[in-house]
Amino acid sequence: MQLLGLDIPVSRRALLPTASVMLLLTLIMLLPEAIRDELKLDRQSALRGEQLWQLITGQLVHHSWPHLGLNLLGLLVCWALFIDHQQGWRRWLGVPLIMLSSSAAQLYFDPQVRFYAGFSGTLYGIFAYCALADVLHKRWLGALVLLGLAGKVIYDLLYLPDFSGLAFAAHTGGVVAGLILAFLCKILTLNHG
Repeated sequence: MQLLGLDIPVSRRALLPTASVMLLLTLIMLLPEAIRDELKLDRQSALRGEQLWQLITGQLVHHSWPHLGLNLLGLLVCWALFIDHQQGWRRWLGVPLIMLSSSAAQLYFDPQVRFYAGFSGTLYGIFAYCALADVLHKRWLGALVLLGLAGKVIYDLLYLPDFSGLAFAAHTGGVVAGLILAFLCKILTLNHG
């Protein structure tokens, strides 16, 4: 399909993974608030070793519809920019590791936030993975996105006030995991390609 002069893949392999994640995030938002509250990452419980499943579910639940909308928009932008790296389910197998890294960084580096919810840390990690994969395949778009992402994370770490409400630790944890996964995938491809 042509859109704005770009070839947009519309095959099931190209659409299904991202669309499935978007649907899952939306369905979770439709759950009753009491259930969504149980899914949020509770820092104190996690540090006591309780409810560790929230390390994953905290990434899937959102505080509000606008919060979800921003993450869904981010997924669409990532899909549009980096469809080559998101076709099929194989490339999504590392997403749980990005989720865990994002949640762990939030737990250990941002003690101000008691309850964490949102997909943005994972989204930052997916962007980092796709952008570095692009760079490793010698594509210029990935380099631009990677520079922008690095600038945003550095800005957030240095200049955002603690009370901003932005989960910059989760974003940083996601980026670190995404970069490591991209390097590992490249190494495995070189050894088996």
